[in-house]
Amino acid sequence: MTSECYVFIDGLESTPVICGFFKLDTKTSRGEFNYGKSYLARTDAFALDPIHLPLQQGIVSYSASKGVFGVLSDAGADSWGRKLILSLHTTKPQNELEFLLAGSGYGVGALVFSLSRSASKHKTNKNTLADLALLDQAKDDLLANKAISNEAKKAFEFGQSMGGARPKTSVQIGKKLYLAKFNRHDDLFNLVRAEHAAMCMAKELGIRTANTQIHETHNGDVLLVERFDVNKGSPTHHFLSANSLLQKPKVAMSDLATYYSYGELAEFIRHHTDEFAGDAIELYKRMVFNALIGNTDDHSRNHAFLYHFANKTWRMSPAYDITPINNSKQHGIGLGDDGRYASIDNLLSQAKRFGLTRAKATKIISQIKDYTRQWPSHFKRFADISDIDIQRLESVIPNIEMC
Repeated sequence: MTSECYVFIDGLESTPVICGFFKLDTKTSRGEFNYGKSYLARTDAFALDPIHLPLQQGIVSYSASKGVFGVLSDAGADSWGRKLILSLHTTKPQNELEFLLAGSGYGVGALVFSLSRSASKHKTNKNTLADLALLDQAKDDLLANKAISNEAKKAFEFGQSMGGARPKTSVQIGKKLYLAKFNRHDDLFNLVRAEHAAMCMAKELGIRTANTQIHETHNGDVLLVERFDVNKGSPTHHFLSANSLLQKPKVAMSDLATYYSYGELAEFIRHHTDEFAGDAIELYKRMVFNALIGNTDDHSRNHAFLYHFANKTWRMSPAYDITPINNSKQHGIGLGDDGRYASIDNLLSQAKRFGLTRAKATKIISQIKDYTRQWPSHFKRFADISDIDIQRLESVIPNIEMC
């Protein structure tokens, strides 16, 4: 069975601009994409993915990830979003392309999908701060597979991407759009406050991060994360996750020391982001901080690049989803020659890929470690986290000593 759809970019003009055509053979799990001639002729045309979908004529085939190009999946629903789609739609999506169509207009970035040559813009978010307490309660019912109102289900549609399996939605506050992330009853500690504290620590270390704030409701805390890809309800950037850049049919253990790694992302930054090539050093700081704070959920979907429509430039996105997870020291992508394992030696092993000498890398690690070892006071200062949660986090945040 073959499914197909048109792919549009929302934000270049007042209405979405058709940029290409995607076809998926669900039997062979093989996808095909080709840019439209009208799009290629535009002066503001850009490659959706400089590695896997360079800006050129002709059909590009793809067999990884069930045939769906990673950059298209970026605009689709994550695991939480799929749960919502299956709960909301009477006609359930039967394949990956139908999931893209079902979630079109709700995702991160600028891509939207349609069966016809016309497409609607991104959906207008009507959620407000006043809705969060009700949605927090509805989230618990949804996680427990209990019935919730259609109004609550529709409100959750605006959190279909960015954030993995955690329950979330979006809220509009003034002219700014925020991702609203909720705690779960089975969390070991207050993840909302822990993530806010970790994000504030990263920012204080000079790492560009998405702006966050804690909103308290009678049903619990909610983390508000300012969206960096939209302004006044309209997309301003195209979103490309590191997962899309690093996608392979299979990731071997050896790939974690070479291709599927922070070092590979650093090389992409240095070769594809022009005046922002220095962000490779910031990526190194992110890697070190993730290791020292125990953010082992630093998988490839939690790193991204943005194409700015007005400036016509690629740049690494602000950091997001920085949260202490566990002290396993096994990270989502490779840190160095020893793959995913967090040790000082491993963090130093590929410093050259980030444009750093070993001496400069050692200094960065020392500075971040000196700051991070005071994490209990930082967590108290930024998020007023409870003493009980501090005790629980002591078993989560690892101790990684200098050589």
